[in-house]
Amino acid sequence: MKQLFSSLSSQSNEIENTLLLFKQEQLTWVPETWDGIPGERFSAIEQICHIRDIETDGYHQRIQAILTENNPELASVAGYELAIQRDYKNADLKETITAFQEARKKTIAMIEAIDDEQWNRPAYFEGYGNITLRSLLHFLCSHDLEHLASLRWLLGKMG
Repeated sequence: MKQLFSSLSSQSNEIENTLLLFKQEQLTWVPETWDGIPGERFSAIEQICHIRDIETDGYHQRIQAILTENNPELASVAGYELAIQRDYKNADLKETITAFQEARKKTIAMIEAIDDEQWNRPAYFEGYGNITLRSLLHFLCSHDLEHLASLRWLLGKMG
């Protein structure tokens, strides 16, 4: 599991470093067409807000549910609805990055406390089917990479 901790830590730093490639005026830029985006259709600032909220409202809740409930049902988070409700477009980049990094530290602390027997605890994850705690954390890594790819895609579209 050391590799998992390393991935979660390095991916959060890579997301931050990629966001810092955007100029302030580019943070809310959206392309004329989203054709080819490898993830959700969010501007750069919306990407990091989404990542932050999925970490806290999604993965923290899901990890806790798997650890404390018997085969819980894990709901998806309505990302586009959250973007509107929480006004992602007007978020502050530095505050949002800081909040995401703090949330990621909490995630890592949560999983560091998992004992060997808990890794295979089952759950049903909406949109994914039957999973284990271990597979949930691989989905978290995948989610990071999807949004990292989307940020790079936005940079590429801006030329």
